[in-house]
Amino acid sequence: MRSTYISGLATLSLVACAASPELGALDEAAEETGVEGPFGPMPDGKMDLDGDPGPVVQDGAASEVWSVTAGWDDRATPAARAAGLAWGESSGLTWEQKFDRWVASFERIPRATGYGQTFRITTPFGERTFDAPTLECAEVALLLRATFASWYGLPFFVQGWDAHTRQTMYAGHFGFVNARGEIVARFPSFKTAYRDYTTSWRPGQAWPSDARLRGYRLGEDDAVPSLGAGAGAGAYFDEMFLNKRVGYFARLLLLYFGSANLADEANMFHVAPVATQPGDVLLQRWQRQGIGHVLPVMRVEESVPGRLQVHLASGSMPRRQPVWEEPASARTNFTRENTGGVGTAGDGTPYAALGGGLRRWRTAVRVGGRWRNVVADADREHYIDPGDLARIARRPEEFRTILADVSPAEQVEVALLQVRAAREHLRRYPASCAARTRREDAMERLYELTASLYGWTRARTDREHRTLEDYVFAELAYTEARTCCWNRSTDAMYAIVLDYAEREQADAARDGVCVSPSVFRAEADAGYQRWADHAASLGRAPEWRAWSEDESCPQRAIAEDALAARGASAGAAFCDAGRPAPTPVEPEPTPGPTPGAPTACDAFGRDDTRETAVRLDGRMHGEICPGDEDWYFAPEGGEVVLTFSHAAGDLDLEAYDVEGRRLGVSNGVRDEERWGHDAPFFIRVYGYAGATGSYSIELR
Repeated sequence: MRSTYISGLATLSLVACAASPELGALDEAAEETGVEGPFGPMPDGKMDLDGDPGPVVQDGAASEVWSVTAGWDDRATPAARAAGLAWGESSGLTWEQKFDRWVASFERIPRATGYGQTFRITTPFGERTFDAPTLECAEVALLLRATFASWYGLPFFVQGWDAHTRQTMYAGHFGFVNARGEIVARFPSFKTAYRDYTTSWRPGQAWPSDARLRGYRLGEDDAVPSLGAGAGAGAYFDEMFLNKRVGYFARLLLLYFGSANLADEANMFHVAPVATQPGDVLLQRWQRQGIGHVLPVMRVEESVPGRLQVHLASGSMPRRQPVWEEPASARTNFTRENTGGVGTAGDGTPYAALGGGLRRWRTAVRVGGRWRNVVADADREHYIDPGDLARIARRPEEFRTILADVSPAEQVEVALLQVRAAREHLRRYPASCAARTRREDAMERLYELTASLYGWTRARTDREHRTLEDYVFAELAYTEARTCCWNRSTDAMYAIVLDYAEREQADAARDGVCVSPSVFRAEADAGYQRWADHAASLGRAPEWRAWSEDESCPQRAIAEDALAARGASAGAAFCDAGRPAPTPVEPEPTPGPTPGAPTACDAFGRDDTRETAVRLDGRMHGEICPGDEDWYFAPEGGEVVLTFSHAAGDLDLEAYDVEGRRLGVSNGVRDEERWGHDAPFFIRVYGYAGATGSYSIELR
C-alpha cells in the first residue's frame, strides 16, 4: 500500500562518494550486459512499510545467484539454531539480529595504507578472515548486506531505475531481472555460467579459485595490497566466496548501484535515533545533485541507559579502505544538518527531503508470488514515514541528546582528526572534491568550537590549524568543476602541485608580499597546464596524468572550475590570517640560496629549527637544499618513515625527545629511514655530507 508522500529523490543525481563508478569498469560491464548504468532511485520514491510488489518469484531459474533456504525472521529452524560467526548455538536470534551481531564483531585493525584504522571481516569458512577491501562508501554497505545474505541463503534485493529503458531493475539473489522475474538484456545466467563450491569444499582443502573473476576490477583505485601485487576487487571476491556466482554478482551490484539507491525508500527506511544498531547506515546528503556520503554503523554501546556511543566506518571516492570513526567523531556526523536535519540545502530542498540520516535495510520476503522489500515487524516501532519531514528533521537534535557527551576540547580534536583524514585522502587523490568538502565541514565546526572555547576569530583558527595545502586544494563547487569527475589523480601529482605552491610562496616571500596560492583546478583556457609544465620542469613529466572523465560528468565542458563559497572565502582570507608579511631580501649575485631568505625548501609549512618544528600530520612532503634541514614534531609518538631516492641524495633522520635529548639516528643506505618512539618527539631531516633531495615523511 502506497502513502501519498512524493519524494524529492526522483531528481537526486548519483552522488560523488559511491554513485558513479570508474567509467572504464562500467563501460566494460555495459558492453557485457547491454545495459548502461548506473541505476538511479525510483522516479516517484513513494513507499510505505509494506513496500511495493517486486519481481515474480522464479526459484531455481538460470539467473539465480544463490538459493533462498531461510527467512530473515527464522529463529527455530536447524540452520537458525546452529552456532555462527558471532552467536552461539540456540541463540534465539533472528537472522536480522545475527547480521547486526556479525557487523559488530569485526576486529579493528590498522589500515594498510594511510591514516587510522579499519576492520577485519570474518567468514563462515574456517579461519579465513580478510581485511576490509578498498571501496567507495556505499559499496561497503551493499557488500556487507549481500555477502551475509548469500552465505546463509537469505533473500536479498535492491531496486533502481534504468533511465535508458525506463523500467525498474531488480538485483538480488535471483540475479538481475525485470518485474516478471526474467533476465534483463545480457546480464548473466549466474546459475549456469559460474561455479558454486559451497557443498564440495571442506576446511583444510585448497581454496577453489576462478581466474576470470580474479581479473575483474571496479576501477584503478580498488587495489587490495593484502592479496598481493595487482589484486583488486575481483581477487577479493574470489577469496571471499566459495559460490563464485556471488563474486560475479557483487561486481555488477557495486557498479550499477550506489548511495542514491540507499537514500531511496524502496531499499532502506528512516529509523528513530534510539533504535540505532550495527548494520544501519548514516547518509549525508548536501543537495539533490552532487556529493554525499554513506557511513555504515559498525558498533553501538550503551554504557549508560539511554546514552549511546556509536562507531562508524566509511569508504570514499576515489576508493579507500574504510576508515573507522570513534564515537566522538560519529557524534559530529550524526548531528549535522545534512543528515536530514532542520534547514534547507543549497539548492533549496529541505534537508529532510533528501533521504539522508539514519537508515536501515528493508527485509526481502515472499508475498503473493512476488518478492517484496518490507519493514520487518520488529522494526515498525521505530520506523519513520518518509513524508514526516518534521520527524526526520528532529533527528540530529535527538542524536545530540542521546549520544554520549563529548567535551569541547575533545570535539576540537575530533574536528582536527577529520581535517587530517581529509588531507591524507587528498595526498593520494588531489582531485578529490569529496575530501575537500569533508575538510571544510570539519573546519566550520572548528571555527565554532575555537570561537566558543577561546574567543578566536576565523583568522586566528586558520593561522593555528590551516596548512598551505588547504588553500591549494580549496573546496570546489561540485556541479561547476570538472576536476570533481577526475578520480585518477595520484600522490605523485599531489607532490608536484604542492611543490609548485611552495615555490610560489617562496617567490612572494622574496618580494616581501603575500600572494594567495594558486588553487589546483581547471583554469580558463589553460586547464591544468600550469602544473603539467611544472612537472616537466622537475623532470617528472611522465608522472603527470591528463584529466579524464572517470565518472559521469555533465560539467565536462566547463572551462574554469568554480570555487565553492567556502573555498573562495578561505582563499581571500589567506593573507589576513595573521601571517606577518616577509621582509624583502635583495638576492646575492652569487649562486645558491640567499642567506636568511625563504626558499622552495623552507617555504610555508617548513622550518629549520626544533623550536619552530612542523607538527607531523599524516604524510607530508619536503625538500632538503644545500645547508638546509627540516624539523617535525610527533605529538603522540609513533613511527616516522622518511622516503626518498638514495641515488638522488642520501638523506638521514635524527630523533630527539621533548627535552632536546638525542634519541638516536637512522642513517642507512637505502631509500627509507625510520624511527619509532612511544612518547612525543622531534625529528630532524638532513642530508648526509651535504646531500640534497626531495622526500616524503609519514607518521604511522
